[in-house]
Amino acid sequence: MNKAIKNLEDFLNKYDKFIISTHESPDADGLACTIAFLDLLKQLGKNAIILNSDPTPEICKFMDIDNEINILDDESKIPEGIHEYAQFVIDTNDYDNTGNVYKLLKDKVRDCFIIDHHIGDENKANKNYVKVESASASEIIYTIFAHYKKDLSFKTAQALYAGIVFDTGSFRFPKTTSETFKIASHLVSFGVDPFKVYEHLYESNSIESFQLRGKILSTMEVLFDGKMVVMKLTPEMVKETGGSFSEGESTINQPFQVKGVVASLLIKQDIEGPVKVSMRTKGDLNVAEIAIRNGGGGHKNAAGYKSKLSFEEAYKKAIEDMSVFFKKNKS
Repeated sequence: MNKAIKNLEDFLNKYDKFIISTHESPDADGLACTIAFLDLLKQLGKNAIILNSDPTPEICKFMDIDNEINILDDESKIPEGIHEYAQFVIDTNDYDNTGNVYKLLKDKVRDCFIIDHHIGDENKANKNYVKVESASASEIIYTIFAHYKKDLSFKTAQALYAGIVFDTGSFRFPKTTSETFKIASHLVSFGVDPFKVYEHLYESNSIESFQLRGKILSTMEVLFDGKMVVMKLTPEMVKETGGSFSEGESTINQPFQVKGVVASLLIKQDIEGPVKVSMRTKGDLNVAEIAIRNGGGGHKNAAGYKSKLSFEEAYKKAIEDMSVFFKKNKS
């Protein structure tokens, strides 16, 4: 038995009541995992509920067939008997990346366990279930189902398939392996319709979110002889358009449609939220190292962090951090 599974089994054996959460500004992978993991815990005879900080984006609501995702935005929504619950945090290696959930529950839950696939603190990896080679957190949840030999419902299969599609960029990103395709194929066998999932994730955005993306693209700064694009997503843009912040975040991938672009940066801030830096690259440009140095994490080609600097200072520092890649290439 590998250490990650042993860690998980030990945690499950200690407690009977669990809260399941994913990161703030949730995406399809994190949300898929909460839905699927809730199903697993119930099959294991556990008492569990999903509590997230931020609302589910419109494009992901199709996964929550039974309306099982709850939003914890103030103390009045804290479950009764909270001190009896332990917590699972999925698709982030930082508990404090769960926003209000962290602020309201960190001193109340009995314990916390992380399930994730991002590069981060090695000490956390040793105590939790972190598998950085996985293309998505949904892959990890699938393997946990297989370990416990529990049944996959259509709801769970559809959610996990959507999570994998989203986090692999429709099977395009570097961590996509033959195992990813095997898992996806098995999930489809439960009646999942790949076209409908794609339509929900990529062809169901609101006109307001489309307008928000236009504003983000209009901030584009092209640097290092066309190799890097930097963009901004500000609270003012969100207010002005009424678009979804989480849907606007995906704009970071669009510059790669341009020949020669190998790096894309998005400095972003939601209404009343912290300043964040997201980085995407191609090839050997390892942005996980930059993210970790700044207190964040991620993958070699996709990483990010929260900044304590002002928006403009964070913007300048992000460019400065990335410049080392291009200075190296010139020397």
